[in-house]
Order: sequence, then C-alpha cells, then structure tokens
Amino acid sequence: MTKQIKIGATGVIFGAIALQIWQLLLPLPSFLQPLAKIMLFVLALHALEGAIAAVLIGVYKLDKTEKVSSEASALLVDHLPDSALMAVVKAGLYVFFVGTVGLKEVIEGTRKQTVES
Repeated sequence: MTKQIKIGATGVIFGAIALQIWQLLLPLPSFLQPLAKIMLFVLALHALEGAIAAVLIGVYKLDKTEKVSSEASALLVDHLPDSALMAVVKAGLYVFFVGTVGLKEVIEGTRKQTVES
C-alpha cells in the first residue's frame, strides 16, 4: 500500500510543480485558481517535510562514528551515500517528492540504526 501512496504523492507533487510553473508563465483559468492555492500549500508542506528529513539525516551522518553492517532492508537510511552532503540532498529530495511516508521511513531508519550502534 505504501508503494501506491508514494507513487500517488510523487504524481501530485509533479502536478503541483507543473501548475505553479503554468501560473508563472500564463494566467490560470479561473476554475484552476483555488487548486493552485491548495497545491502551493501542498508544496510548502512537502518542502517542510524534506527539510526535516535533511536535518535528521545530517545529524545522523554527523553523529555516526562507525559504519554498522546491518541486515539489508528497504529503508532509505540503509541506501544513503557515504558523503554526508549527498545523503542530506538525497533524503531531502526523496521526502519532498514522497511526503510523510518517506519522512516516516527516515525517522524509523535513523532510530533503527542508532539502536543497533
């Protein structure tokens, strides 16, 4: 079920970005004005979630002193690059496009890795 939510959220975010670009280039029809305001709010929420994930991953990467070899899982934290900057960018963008489900993965992944340390 989470895979469908991730795909749907990514589609909504791409649609919201397209709608905002359209609004910048040309005036929107009047029936799309309320949708544009809602989509701007959705983009702001996803940007906030992405920023939270980036900070969490940044703190996690800076606090981690040794690499823990754990069982393979589908969590984002297990697949982060070694570079702290790239890990922060990857996590932030991932959560921006996926939303709350991705943020939950980051939180659970950092908690799991911290407990295992």
